[in-house]
Amino acid sequence: MDMTATFSNHGGTIMVVDDKPSNLKLLGKMLREKGYVVRIFPKGELALKSAIIDPPDVILLDINMPEIDGFEVCRQLKENEKTQELPVIFISALTDTHDKIKAFKLGGVDYITKPFQIEEVHARVALQLSLKRIKTALEEKNTVLEKTLRDLQIAQQQLIMSEKMAALGILVAGIAHEINNPVNFIKTGIMGLQQDIFDLKKLLNAYERCTVKCPDHMFGQQITALKEEIDYPLLSNEIPELVKNILEGVRRTEQIINSMRTYSRMDDVKREKTDIHKLIDAALVILNNRCKNQIIIKRYDQPLPGLYVHPGKLIQVLINIISNAIDALLENDLPVQPTLTIKTSQTSREGRDYGVIEISDNGPGIPKENLSRIFDPFFTTKDVGHGTGLGLSISIGIMKDHHGTIDVKSSDNKETVFSILLPLEQEVL
Repeated sequence: MDMTATFSNHGGTIMVVDDKPSNLKLLGKMLREKGYVVRIFPKGELALKSAIIDPPDVILLDINMPEIDGFEVCRQLKENEKTQELPVIFISALTDTHDKIKAFKLGGVDYITKPFQIEEVHARVALQLSLKRIKTALEEKNTVLEKTLRDLQIAQQQLIMSEKMAALGILVAGIAHEINNPVNFIKTGIMGLQQDIFDLKKLLNAYERCTVKCPDHMFGQQITALKEEIDYPLLSNEIPELVKNILEGVRRTEQIINSMRTYSRMDDVKREKTDIHKLIDAALVILNNRCKNQIIIKRYDQPLPGLYVHPGKLIQVLINIISNAIDALLENDLPVQPTLTIKTSQTSREGRDYGVIEISDNGPGIPKENLSRIFDPFFTTKDVGHGTGLGLSISIGIMKDHHGTIDVKSSDNKETVFSILLPLEQEVL
């Protein structure tokens, strides 16, 4: 017997399973006349194999069959992932309510009683095909909606992050401005005090000569006793050293203020010609407290021309990447001294010249299965509360805005290298 028959232009594929050739012939003729592709099977076992290999749209399944009855065929269909969603319409001469209930419990969607009524068969098959098309359309729309929702959530999180960064920029700029005034007072005061101490030291040196040449011996003895009391030699060395340390503290504070000012410029509209090495300096100043006395930092700077960039945005990229490297170095027990290396250089790619900032660490590396996902929004391997998974996603967006890119190379138990590529010739926007 020819088990299958097909039409090239049809409204669906119907599988008919019945051990009676007359029923198969009748149902096949009825359904083909409606333009359906009909696949007929006299045994449940054959139907099962065919359904798994090439699932039909609807199955008409007889209950009373030898070897494997319709109930068992339906049960096995519903247990298989490939066929469990197929609509099964039971056909049988039985009218016992118990059989109908059992059919529905096993996953049947409808029931046709023999002898067949042509219009009833067509109506029930058409209904299931219509429901399947509606279900497929809904699933497709749900897929689109889920993607749209994910995109909206990503956009919302990035917007929130951008707003936070903008608010942080305003806050940082305000703090930098407020701190700058007292720092200037301290700097001006300590420089004046330094001059005053120099003048007082000249006066004290003049008094010191009185200890041996002054005619008033009692006065000379008083000066000698006072010098011993205050430990004058130590004081003479200590005061300049203290002034020097205060001035160094002021210098470092000014560095931090300047770095904060650069970092706060997140809403720059126009790019400006910028010394990339100064941005690296600023990023390291901001992150200094995290890696101080724990990580060796190596710098290898090659000359780079000034690049037209958004300083505040580019320093955010540097901070995101360097901060991730610091996390990798400090959160893992390394057999070597944690080391962060930053190099600048120039390269050419596809006929265009680029300035390169290479940031590498000798940490544990990025697992191969994660490497392709690190720029995905919300992807993070950090514990909850320690990372949003947006840092690198935002960074790659900033680089695209600069017509540049970020390359990354890494493997398990080897160094990780991030390369920031910026075109040497850029439009001034």
